[in-house]
Parts: sequence; structure tokens; C-alpha cells
Amino acid sequence: MGHTPARSGDHVTSPKAFYLDESGNTGDLTTAKMEGYFKEQRMFTLAAIGCDLDETFEARFLALKETHHIRSPEVKSGQAYKRPRFTSDLIDLIDASGCPIFVEAVDKHYFIVTNIIDRIVLPYVGECDTQPQTLWIKGILADHMAMYAPAKLSHAFIECCRSREHSSVRDFHKQLIRWAETSRSLPTDVADAFVRFTRDSLKDYRKLPKFKAVQRALPIPDPNPNGKLVWLLPNLTSFTHIYARINRYLGKQISGVTLFHDEQLQFGDILRQNKGLMEGVTAHDMTIPLKTADFEFSSSASLKFLNSHESIGIQIADVLAGFVARYIQDAVWGGIVMDAEKMHIFSRLVVSGERELGTGLNIVAPESLVRFLGIVPRANYS
Repeated sequence: MGHTPARSGDHVTSPKAFYLDESGNTGDLTTAKMEGYFKEQRMFTLAAIGCDLDETFEARFLALKETHHIRSPEVKSGQAYKRPRFTSDLIDLIDASGCPIFVEAVDKHYFIVTNIIDRIVLPYVGECDTQPQTLWIKGILADHMAMYAPAKLSHAFIECCRSREHSSVRDFHKQLIRWAETSRSLPTDVADAFVRFTRDSLKDYRKLPKFKAVQRALPIPDPNPNGKLVWLLPNLTSFTHIYARINRYLGKQISGVTLFHDEQLQFGDILRQNKGLMEGVTAHDMTIPLKTADFEFSSSASLKFLNSHESIGIQIADVLAGFVARYIQDAVWGGIVMDAEKMHIFSRLVVSGERELGTGLNIVAPESLVRFLGIVPRANYS
């Protein structure tokens, strides 16, 4: 996993309001189709900006809109992406106001692969699974699988989530082993690790009662408002990670803080429920040793949902999330020669954060993709 540190401004502030919005949300990734597999909207992004909006900030934002001839009441990320000078001036305003920025950018294919590694290849058994060496091994395996495994493997895993059949999950273990044994792309040591770990996992799978075996081997589902189970939600993982990054930024002092998220008719209850679960992580004695995020919560922030047209803060988060999603999509998969202004904006987001504060741009993708974007990957585990 590549991590890109970033800074927002030259001084640290402690805002009581953080505004969040996303781009590229296609919902549960188990709905992904083999045909056209993530050819469009390959990236999911979630952005947050910490800012206690006052009259001065709002006046400057409205002046930016006027300067760049944006007449619509609400600024949309699509129109902002076509006006890179507006986006650049907006980042100037954010920096001048000392507002921290947090962005999660997730390659959806890589997200599915990491779930395969975490549930099938090296499933969680205890505290050892959050140690740096284990996280490093998982990262190596995920990178190679994301780059070299055929898409049909990801779809076989998706079908396991849909069917929840014991035999299908068992056969998926075998399919993964066969791929590793016959792949000409995998280095020998990586292929051997895939085979050894997956075989051990399969042995454990066979020992468990069928229901428990399937439960351990698949991601934990959440029910949507219609009662349907959803399995693979990058928006949920990104939200919990940004929340933990804000917790790091504020030194655990998040009591009295409010997270204003763009309205989520489909996933709002899921986000709220999982926020409560992660706030109880400390009570269960589980620690996730990341350099840029703190999952140990000593207090709780509020979570509220707003329609984007009601909030300048959410519109700004939308502009940032939409820019990063579109830029990576165009640069990596679009075959588009990026113009200098957009390259400069992306570069600013890459180099302008403070790693120890958790601010900036975190890219969840294979290291090769991160390097292609001109970024040197850095491990995020302690």
C-alpha cells in the first residue's frame, strides 16, 4: 500500500468541524461485472477538510466562484476539474486558512484483492497479524496478486460472497493455489508463500464447522436500509480510516468535534454503526499500528449528514475528492497526457502533508501504481 503524506498550511489548527464527501462510489463491489471490469470509475476517493467556516472564509470562497465564473449555487467536482485554476486557488485558500486536508484514494480492484489476502490467504488469528512483518508480507502478496492475477479470481471471490456456499469458498482456496503454482509472472518466493499460506488456511477451513468456516473466510457483511447484505464497501473502510487519521491529528481530543458527511441515503446507517464499533476497538484490546492513523479512541466525535448544497465545506471536500479520483483515472488508465496545471495541483497534494499528523493523501493501491504517479511509496505501519 502506498502512502502519500501531505500538509495543509504552515500551522496546526484544531477545527471542531470536518466536512467529508466522496467520488467514484459504485456501492458494494460484489456487484462488479466481469465485462468492463472497473474500466470506468476505477478509483474511489473520500476527502475531508477541517474548517470552522466563518464569514471571512465563506466570503473568499464566494469570491473565488465569481472570479472563475462559476454561477451555479453549488460547486460540483466535475466543473471544478475542468477549471484547474479554480482548484489551485481553492487550495491556496485552504492553506492560508490552516485547514487540514485528508484524502483516501482506493483502487477498487486492489481493495478486493486485499480482502482476499486478509480473509483467504492470511486470515486473522491474533495479535501477530497486526505486526509490521505480517503487514509487510500481506502488502507484498496483495501487490503481486493485484498486478498479475486474472480478473476471474476476483470474480470468483465475489461469487463466494454472493453465494456463501461452503464448497464454493473451499474451491476458491484451491483455485488460488493453482494460480500461484502455475503463474509465470510471480517470483518463486512469492508464489511459494501464496501456496503455503493458502494451504494452511484451507486446512483450518476444513476443520471448522461449515457456518463458522464461511463466516471467517468472507468479509463481514452489513445490511443496507432494505435489509440486503453488502460486502465490499471502500467508502466504509475509507471513512473509518479518515476518522482514525483525524483522531491522530487532534491527539485523541475529538470530543465536541462534528463530522459533516454528504448525505448517505444508502450507507448512512452503516457508517454510523461502524463508527461506533471502531470507537470500541480499545475496549477489545485491539491495536492497529499505523503511522498516520490512531484507532484508539478516548472519546467520540459526532456524525451528521448534510446535503451538499447546504454546505460550502462539503462542496470543497467534493472538489478535492473528485479531482484526485479523476486525475488518477486519467493518468493511469485514461491514456491522457495530463496538462501542467493539473499535474501541479496533484503534486501539491502529494508533497504538502504532515505524515506524523495524518494529513494529506493516502493511496491504497499497488506500489507500481503509486510509483507511476511519481510517488515514492512509504510503509504506513509502525
